[in-house]
Amino acid sequence: MVHKGTVTLESGRLILRRFELSDADAMFRNWAGDPEVTKFLMWPTHQDVSVSREVIGSWLPLYENPSHYSWAIVLKESGEAIGSIAAVGQRDDIRMVHIGYCLGRRWWRQGYTSEALALLIRFFFEEVGVNRIESRHDPRNPNSGKVMAKCGLKYEGTLRQSDINNQGGLCDAAWYALCAEDYFERQQKGLSLTIGDIAIDCENPERTRDFYHALIGWEKRDMYGCPALIADHGLVILFMPCDFDYQPPVWPEEAGQQQKQMHFNFEVNDLPAAVETALRLGAGKAAAQYGGDHFITMFDPEGHPFCLCRT
Repeated sequence: MVHKGTVTLESGRLILRRFELSDADAMFRNWAGDPEVTKFLMWPTHQDVSVSREVIGSWLPLYENPSHYSWAIVLKESGEAIGSIAAVGQRDDIRMVHIGYCLGRRWWRQGYTSEALALLIRFFFEEVGVNRIESRHDPRNPNSGKVMAKCGLKYEGTLRQSDINNQGGLCDAAWYALCAEDYFERQQKGLSLTIGDIAIDCENPERTRDFYHALIGWEKRDMYGCPALIADHGLVILFMPCDFDYQPPVWPEEAGQQQKQMHFNFEVNDLPAAVETALRLGAGKAAAQYGGDHFITMFDPEGHPFCLCRT
């Protein structure tokens, strides 16, 4: 690896830069002092801004080391630090970096963490010469795993009771990683597409969700206004209410009767390109669209609907 230190990186909405002592107030206010943000992390919630100031002060000399990588996630529009992202572990012998990140609650589910991680992935593979980028999360925090999957990291497995965090001591750890050969192959293809969630139409979404929870034990949640289940590796299944008279499918299938019904939501980094690719492969585009610039409803060659959703 050719270490380059914590250089400034920039995307459409973000600047990643070195921390400064003047970031202490924002650090405490936006994420480090919020127990909801830190409950799945390994370092304790900051009790006052002096702790944030002390932590940043301890980091500043480390920037002299070219193998030290620790960035403040800063909003371009305001110049305010809203989180942090860093290489919290690394091994030069196998050219690996382990990434950890944290974002203020006000900016969750807006794509900022994925945007920051994507910058680091490009930087480490293309400029530092890393061969493996890895990360991990508590399965009870599936949104962290969704960030990893969005950015192309592959789920490698869950190690039981192998970690510890603020949520209550020992915890499982779901591991994800991306290797250089996969990254550069994906770059040649140009399009990035990963499963976002699976949505199932239901007459009684809570009843259906609770049945599967009892059957397979996945964690119950409410997400995007729907009852949901979260798999150990982070996959989200949404149980969606219908705005029509629900007709359950029959099995075996019978002519004239309702067939099986569910649809996939795919998150893509380039929505127009994804639509074009799907059409070229034999998909159709629904005449009625309700997603605006956020998602496009398509039909696969068999007529099953699916959505391409902007990350």
